[in-house]
Amino acid sequence: MNKKIAGITFGCKVNQYETSCILDDFIKAGYRVVDFNQPADVYVINTCTVTNRTDYKSRNAIRKAIKQKEKNPEVKIIVTGCYSQRNYDEIMELGNIDLIVDNNSKSKIMNYINHVDALNFRDILETTEFEEIFTSTMIDKTRAYIKVQDGCDYYCAYCAVPYARGHSRSRKKVNVLKQIQKLTEEGYKEFVLGGINLGLYGREQNDNYFLSHLLIDIEKIEEVKLIRLSSIEPQLFSDDLLAFFRKSKKICPHFHIPLQVGCDEMLSHMGRKYTVSDFSSTIQSIKSIFPDAAIGIDVIAGLPGETEELFQKTQNFLTSLDFTYLHVFPYSRRPGTRAEKMSGQVHGSNIRKRTKLLTKISAKKTQEYIDFIVKNSVMLKGVIENKSNGFWTALSDHYVRIFLQSKTELEKKYLHFLPLQKRFDGIEVKTGD
Repeated sequence: MNKKIAGITFGCKVNQYETSCILDDFIKAGYRVVDFNQPADVYVINTCTVTNRTDYKSRNAIRKAIKQKEKNPEVKIIVTGCYSQRNYDEIMELGNIDLIVDNNSKSKIMNYINHVDALNFRDILETTEFEEIFTSTMIDKTRAYIKVQDGCDYYCAYCAVPYARGHSRSRKKVNVLKQIQKLTEEGYKEFVLGGINLGLYGREQNDNYFLSHLLIDIEKIEEVKLIRLSSIEPQLFSDDLLAFFRKSKKICPHFHIPLQVGCDEMLSHMGRKYTVSDFSSTIQSIKSIFPDAAIGIDVIAGLPGETEELFQKTQNFLTSLDFTYLHVFPYSRRPGTRAEKMSGQVHGSNIRKRTKLLTKISAKKTQEYIDFIVKNSVMLKGVIENKSNGFWTALSDHYVRIFLQSKTELEKKYLHFLPLQKRFDGIEVKTGD
């Protein structure tokens, strides 16, 4: 009987991509992927440390795997990811863990299992090279997510990620294009480029090859039909990147931009590198190219020093801004960050109250965007995924989920791609019979 592997991922899409790569190595070695709650020979937990909640979820998953090992001592438990990068000793105290793998050695997990490499847990801040991690397929996905960058050099006051991911490092162009070409052979036609700080792609190099240049080369691949970008910092929408948007026939008019807080006092306090005016200008630049673009924004409720007056400024700014949805995060103190020891910590009840208020703003903006899409009959493109509850569905290039009862009608009105997945997310609009 084939051995079984179970993997679980917490946090960002970079983690999800890396888990797909890890599982792909095991699949090639003859392992069968099973649900994390089922008995397996190997458990891989890819952890996250963005919030206290993700720390808790990571520990809980590790404990579940330990219970399986108590039933079968031959079970192997491998822990990796941002929580384990910063909390090695704490994880070891949870129980019998076989391996804790640093964030730049995930591609070597199979070698560790086969005892080809010795375990050498490294300080991520000493890492200078991008770890090449490759997959020939994506686990349970329609669109292919491609990791092209890792690390961050910004060290915002509230954020632990740079300490868990290290300095900015970029994937070599030849390896990105090779990865994409391989996945097009597997039927993928939509590609999402991502990283810990995607807009920094190539900036640590000396060859003047940046994200815009990579996008130009990807667009040349005929089999690639849609290119989507993950989160980009507002100040990194450079002139060359905007110039690419103007010419591109494949870029999705959907952009996710971290704001975090909507007043200059708090932006400066948190070490952010722009003003609210700069942020507005970025949105306006994008909208001048794509008037119907979907704009998603990250915002944090209850950062240290955020008074009621300053929070009201964030509310006013967001209410006046042209965007599609918010990802609202309640502030969570992260050990080792500057914000952890700042004065003016906001009480949890106020954080929850502010989170609800921001969520209401998001819901209103989302409905306004959906109404705009329908009223103006905006043309949507997307990957046809499957039929559910009588509707064929696709997550469009505008991040609007399409539902149509007739697949023939869908093929006539929208770009028809291969159905590859059953799992999806996004805002929704029904345009069926």
